[in-house]
Amino acid sequence: MSAQFFILGITTVFAALAFRRALPVALSNPCGFPTAPWGWPEGILSGGLVALFLAMAAESFGRPQGKIDLGGVLTGFAMYAGLICLVMGILVFRGFDLVGAFGLKTRGWGWKTVGGWLLMFLPPIFLVQAAIYFFAGPEQSPQPIVDFLLQSKGWQDRAAVFVVAVLAAPVTEELIFRGCLYGVLRAHWGRPAAIAVTAVLFALIHGHVPSLPGLLILATGLSLIYERCGSLWAPVAMHATFNALNIVGALTWTDFFK
Repeated sequence: MSAQFFILGITTVFAALAFRRALPVALSNPCGFPTAPWGWPEGILSGGLVALFLAMAAESFGRPQGKIDLGGVLTGFAMYAGLICLVMGILVFRGFDLVGAFGLKTRGWGWKTVGGWLLMFLPPIFLVQAAIYFFAGPEQSPQPIVDFLLQSKGWQDRAAVFVVAVLAAPVTEELIFRGCLYGVLRAHWGRPAAIAVTAVLFALIHGHVPSLPGLLILATGLSLIYERCGSLWAPVAMHATFNALNIVGALTWTDFFK
């Protein structure tokens, strides 16, 4: 364990040095940030959806994590699909240009950029998570979907987790948190408040106390890469890659996730 902390500590130092150079570039919006007429209806929409997520997560705080099955995973996929349709439908009804509002045609992002930003944030995320599980003890259970993945044996279960975690969840959560909520808060409260509020709420909706610090760091990175690239595709890609790495890690290093 000491060797693990040493390696994570060294890589975190290098990641922090790289981040120090990348942050001013991100905040300078080299590709331009999407503009949209964010108003109180969009604030109510994004706030209501976040409240829904928080209500679903509230029962998990301070209690043992419940079990889920394949039916629960598929229900989650259906919920994500429904939320995407709901948000996009309301925005279109409100007269939004979705492509322009989320920078979907902006070419300021690529997998090289996404990979570089993810590499800056992975070491501190893993460092704080390792510290929490070390000091809290082995009785800390993983998130329910990770526990389901570890217990699953068939390819159907693992495929369902992959589709939800790598496709449905990143698109839906980034649309709501970085796309709508961040856009509204940024327009009316400014970038620092928007980054902080979306990071805290994003961490809380996962309903898993040991993961809170890591999710706060991840959410901050997702907002900053959105600023850097000017396209919602960038945080979606970073989020999806992060989840994919966690799936691979859970299947490869099982003992670490138990």
